[in-house]
Amino acid sequence: MDYNQILSRFDISELNEMQQASLKAIVEPNDVTLISPTGSGKTLAFLLPVLQLLNDKSDEVQVLIIVPSRELALQIEKVFKQMGTKFKINSCYGGHSVRVEENNLQHPPTILVGTPGRIGHHIRRKNLNLKKTHLLILDEFDKSLALGFEEDMSYIFGSLKNIDKNFLSIFLAPKS
Repeated sequence: MDYNQILSRFDISELNEMQQASLKAIVEPNDVTLISPTGSGKTLAFLLPVLQLLNDKSDEVQVLIIVPSRELALQIEKVFKQMGTKFKINSCYGGHSVRVEENNLQHPPTILVGTPGRIGHHIRRKNLNLKKTHLLILDEFDKSLALGFEEDMSYIFGSLKNIDKNFLSIFLAPKS
């Protein structure tokens, strides 16, 4: 993957220190925590290295990104699409047509981003198969808990059978 080509789509000439560190850290099988102020490039910091971990021959959800809000889901989806990769991304969130989401999940994206309530809904209705999901990203997980999504998040975590010590989870939080 040519990162320079992707960065040029964002009018960025080079990665910042946090983004460079995330490229190195994400290839190791461990948990990664990025703490940085809003607007510092955390979305690119986790999306760029994720590209190294995707299998272009798989037709199932490989990466699940859980976010507390529709706005954050849409932002991540927009950034990923702007990167211009060959991989598909979809988002699921309250206020969005469940029927559209169900149709999208019939041809699963490589990356699925959504709120805990809606992701949990699709798992319960068997619209979403997470058997091949090997990467979990929790963006602003503290806000998801503060908004009362603890039960949905626990249910989702229990559905992720391929996430263990041999795989990677990324926890993102804004810098206080």
